[in-house]
This record gives sequence, C-alpha cells and structure tokens, in this order.
Amino acid sequence: MSTPRINVPGVGSSVDYKGLGKRLLACLIGSLVLALMIGDQEGSDQDYGLEFRTSLLHPRVFVFLAIGLLGFVAITFWPTVKTYIRRPGVLPLVSGTLAAIAGLFLMKWYDGTGVGDGKFGGVRAAVDNTSGLNALTSAFFSWLAYAALLGILAIGTVAIIKGPRRIGWAGTAIGLFTAVVAWRAHNDVVDIAGPSGADHSLGYGAATIGYVVLAFGCAVVAVSKEELAASRAFVNRVFAWRPGSTLVALGLVLGLVAFMEARWFDPNGRNSTFSSTYGVFQPAGLTSWALAYLHWLGWVLFGVTLIVTGAGVYLRSRPLAWVGFALGVAASIYTVATMYKYSDLAAGLDPTLGTTWNNLGTGTWIAAAAFLVLGGGGYIAATSVASREDTGADRPVPVTSESGGFFTAPGATRTLLIVAVAFALFYPPTATSFWQKVLVSEVGIYVLLAVGLNVVVGWAGLLDLGFIAFYAIGSYTTAYFTGSLPIHPPSWLTMSPLLAIPFAVAICLLAGLALGAPTLRLRGDYLAIVTLGFGEIIRIIANNADNVTNGSRGTAVDPSRGVNNVPNPAIHLGPLHVRWGQNQLQYWYLLLVFVIVVVVAFRRLENSRIGRAWAAIREDEVAAQASGVNTFRIKLLAFAIGASTSGLAGVFFASQIGFFNPDNFVLNNSILVVAYVVFGGMGSLPGAMAGAALLTWLPEFLKDQVPANDRQMWIGAVVLLMMIFRPSGLIPAKRRRAELEGIGDEHARERAGVPARMGGTV
Repeated sequence: MSTPRINVPGVGSSVDYKGLGKRLLACLIGSLVLALMIGDQEGSDQDYGLEFRTSLLHPRVFVFLAIGLLGFVAITFWPTVKTYIRRPGVLPLVSGTLAAIAGLFLMKWYDGTGVGDGKFGGVRAAVDNTSGLNALTSAFFSWLAYAALLGILAIGTVAIIKGPRRIGWAGTAIGLFTAVVAWRAHNDVVDIAGPSGADHSLGYGAATIGYVVLAFGCAVVAVSKEELAASRAFVNRVFAWRPGSTLVALGLVLGLVAFMEARWFDPNGRNSTFSSTYGVFQPAGLTSWALAYLHWLGWVLFGVTLIVTGAGVYLRSRPLAWVGFALGVAASIYTVATMYKYSDLAAGLDPTLGTTWNNLGTGTWIAAAAFLVLGGGGYIAATSVASREDTGADRPVPVTSESGGFFTAPGATRTLLIVAVAFALFYPPTATSFWQKVLVSEVGIYVLLAVGLNVVVGWAGLLDLGFIAFYAIGSYTTAYFTGSLPIHPPSWLTMSPLLAIPFAVAICLLAGLALGAPTLRLRGDYLAIVTLGFGEIIRIIANNADNVTNGSRGTAVDPSRGVNNVPNPAIHLGPLHVRWGQNQLQYWYLLLVFVIVVVVAFRRLENSRIGRAWAAIREDEVAAQASGVNTFRIKLLAFAIGASTSGLAGVFFASQIGFFNPDNFVLNNSILVVAYVVFGGMGSLPGAMAGAALLTWLPEFLKDQVPANDRQMWIGAVVLLMMIFRPSGLIPAKRRRAELEGIGDEHARERAGVPARMGGTV
C-alpha cells in the first residue's frame, strides 16, 4: 500500500504525510523540553512530578508550543523561507530583535536599590508605584516597549514579503522614537531610585541599541532595490570607504554620551554630569589644569580631536591623521589624569567617600575610551596605503565579495583590535565589584590558559587532558618561592610573586619536557589518557605531600608549620612603589599585560617556521616527517611552550587569590579549558580567547537568569548549538575555515563548474 502524499509549496513536488507528522511531533516535543528548562524540576518527596506539571500547565507553555510550530513551518517550507531570510534588512532586524529582547528580559536596568531586582519587570513595578512621572516613561514600561518591538517586526516582515517596501520608513520612525524614549526612561528610573550610588546596568543600553538597529533594518528594507542581501560586502564597504572612518563615528557617539549624558562623580547618589562636576570641585581647590578640563578644555579637546581626525580620515591625509592620533592618545591620558586628581581630592576632603578612584561614574571612562578610539581612527588612516597622493582620492574602493567573511576589508582587523583594547582598558572600572572579580578570577585567567593550550591542541594537534597540572605546578612554585609552604627556600631566595615568574615558567617548561619526552611517541586517545593520568598524579601528590605542599590544607595560614597565604605582588624600584591587592582592577591590568605579551609572542611564533611545522604535524604527521620535519622535537616544543604559559597563569592565580589547595586543580578544569579552545576555534588565537571569555562569563550571567540546577543544562545547550551550526568554532582559524567553506569565489566557481556526472573529479 503506497504512502499518502500531498503537495507542499516550496518543498518540491510532494511530502510524506508520516514524515510531516513525525516532524511536527518532534518540533512540539522539543518546544516542551524548552519550556521545562525554565524552573526547578526537582519536585518534592511526596510528588516527584509536581514541578513537571507546574511547568507544563503554566501559560508560557503556549509560547513555546508556538515556537515549535514556527520551527515546523520553517523546516517544512525552508526553500521558500530561505528566499525571504536572504532579503536586505533581515539581518539587522534579527540582530536588533535579539538586542532588544536581551535588554527587556535578561539584563538589568538599574543595579542600585529601590527598583526591585533591577530588571525591566522590577523597574516596571517601581514605575507603577510612582506618581508624577513622564507619561512616555510610564507608557514605555507598561506597554510601549513590547508594542514597538512587535510593531517594527510586523512592519519589517510585511515590507519584506508583500511590499511595498516604502512602509519600512514607518518602522524606522517607530524604532528611533522608541530608542529615545528608552534612553530617557532610564534617566527617570535613576531619579526614582534616589541616592543609591552609581548605576552600572546595561539593559537600557542594549534595548536602545536594539531599537536603533531595528530602525536601521527597516530603512534598509525601504531603500534597497536588491532581491538578495549583500551583508558581508556592505560591512566591508563601510570599513573600506575611508580607513578609520568607523572609529571616528564610534568615537563621536562615545564622546557625546560621555560629555552630555553620563555621570562623572556620584558619591551618595550625587550623579554629577560633566558640566555639574565642575561646580562641585571649583570651590574645593582642584588643580588648575584639571579644573580647566572640567570647565571648558574637555569639550575643546573633544571637538579638536574629532575635527582633525575626521579631516585626516576623509581627506586621506597622513599628516592630519597622525596629528589626530597624537591628540587622541594625549587627551585620553589627560582625561584619566584629571579623574585621578578630582577623585583623590574628594577622598582627602571627605573620608566617607573612601579612597581615590572611588565614587566615579562612567563618564570619565567613556570619554577616555572616546579619545582613544578617535586616536585609533587617526592611526588606521595614517598607516593605510590609501592616501590621496598614492592612490588618488577618487579611486573606487574594492568591495569584498559575499563568499568572503565579515571584516575582511583593509584595516578592519586593526579597527576591531583598537575597539577591543579600548574596551579592555576602560570598561572594567565601570563594572560592579562582582563583575570585576569575574573578569580577573574567571575570564582573565582562563583566557591565559586557553591561549597556552591552543598551542598544544590547536596548532600541534595534540590532545592534552592534563594541562591543569602545569597550572598547579606554577601555583605551588610561586608559593614555595614566596615562603608560603611548609618547606621554605633560603632567605636570599625568598621573593615577590612577580620575581618568581621566571622560575615558575622554567619549572613548568621542564615539567612539559619531562611529560612529553616519554609520551609523545603516542598518538590520539593514548596520548590523551597519559596526559590525563599525569594531571591526576600531580593533584594526588599535592594532596598527600603534607611536608611539602601542606596537603589538602593548601596555603591556609598555619603558624605551627610556617605556612602563610601567598603575598600580593609588589614592585619596589627606587621611588616606584606599587603593591597590588587594593582592588580587583589592579589585578586586571596586570593580567592584561601578561595576556598582551603572550599573545604578541605567540602571534609571531604562529607565523614562524616552528608554527608552520606544528600545522604540518596537525594535518598529517607522517607526511610532515617524510618532508624532513623532526616531529618529536617540534611536538615536545609545543608541550613545553604550552606548559610554560600555564605556569605563568599559575603565578598570577596564586598571588591574586592568596589561598589555594589541590581541589583547585581537578580534572574538570582541564576538560573545561579544552572545551574553551574547541568552542572558540582550534588553532585561532582570537578564537581561543573569545571561547574562554564567553564560556566563563556565561555561567556567571546565568546566575540571575535560571535556577542553579539548570545552569549547566543551558550552557550545554549553547555548546551543542554551536557544534551543530558552527563546528569550526566561534572565530575559526583561516585554515580551518578554508577546509570547511572553501577559499573565495574561485573555489566556489570551481565546484559549481564541475559536472555532476564527473563526481567532482578534475
């Protein structure tokens, strides 16, 4: 008996009834699983299915069933759907929607007191209980935020599918209007909260950016005459139009926010903006050059730097661009120096304000970032080949094809690097103490570990599951040389943690050689098992060698055995006296120096003869050996270099945390570092760093979003989706991307030009 079949538009001639039913059932079951992922499913002793039924009977289950139904429709009619999702404007509409959803449902709108949990819902409750507010603020928190989001999506969808596309301008107007309302509504929330300290929330910023991007998406739909989007070409055209122009635009936005909106000084809820900060310190005896900055010089520096850099970028004038670069860097330093002066003065005048650098808002840091970004735009323009004299100002800029990746235009990589540097320097001071701790103790240390393991796993192709052992060796070496273990070095050899770095790196390098020499003749799973055993051996020795490592007690203070916490790092060179330990930010900048030094060294190593030998061994060890590569020596070098990097991370960890024991070096940590490298992109330095940063940040972010018992499930879901839809990693290496996607248009044309009957054989 034949299976009944029906015609389905856009899916070929027919589709199996049973196949459709199975697909629909799978999508609905998957949506129910998503619904169950929200909430605690442990039940009770009397009724194990209590929470299970609660989740299924909750009204939100219909939302998830609708998601499952949409998934079924998208899969079934994929050829038709695909023609629409490739239309101009779809990518910014999706990106803006995700940003708006993150701002409205996940992130905080205020992290002080007086507005509930600080998220959008908690702020809405506070707004409802407050009278006399602006009508738009009340409307925004009650219905406008959601209605605008749905309305813009509806307008954009109709314009894309049915047309006429000019109705997209209505979505643009709604998006820009809602973005302005969102920004102003947050300021009203700050007034509601009253004197509760600085606000470090980012929810309103994410929502504002989301609405702006949605408006941009609708504008693209309205003006575009193309049937298919050229998103990659557009992004690369923006970067290539005038090298450095993207940074000038970003610097303009940051500068306006800093000087017009952001708070510069806010003890006890003062919340002084740039203009009002001058009034606070004018009668307090602030240094004249700092007072001049707060009065008028800040605006002048911003305007001059913007004009000079913008002119240098637009005219492709190297002299002007170099002047803009110098102005940007100098103004950034001047801004931070001014902040130091008035925060130090405030701490001296009123002890309740705490120490220097306390009670600062985000304004000064954003202004410093704006100047640095503007200077970076001048640097990109000055070092670009495209100058008026060399290429002619009117020569058209080549557009990168759609087969290439994003950010492949000349100068795009350096532009992103400058933005990353500005973020790393000036975002951490604006974060809460909790997130500063996460940046140092989680993100920063694991980024350093991932960079080291990337040498072994990503470049040389050797699976090392005992990498955390070298981390332990570096930590205990630091504890030994600082006199924090039962066994002490000679008095002349006792030193600060920073001076112990060469010893820790050398000992870890020797440990890598000791492990690699007898084991690197093994391959694949056998090598992984041996390295796993090495990691466990180190941990067990540390746990049982009481007279050397203090056993399971670690470096806990024990006067009877001469054990003390590892001291904080310190530098004493003539008049220079620096001691870390006052706050987490000090450690962040020290760690940033370590990461930059390691990344620069490894970048040069990757492109060297040794780096190419590692790539050859990873691809085919037999062929590499037949080509004359001493595979054993090169693999041993990879183990030693990776181990020494882990030892450097161990020095930082031991001196920053002060106390540790063998439980800090369990097997799970080794597996996590491997996962970070794979998730980010094996063989890619930016990928390894991004993977470690994202997967260490995500669990901390989920603490406020999902129950503790469900946290690992959500992380697992993210990793699973990543492996399915982007198996090459978050930021894959160029070689890996070429293996999976081909190389440029020529590669695509070659594949398309081979007749099917030839089976791809040339």
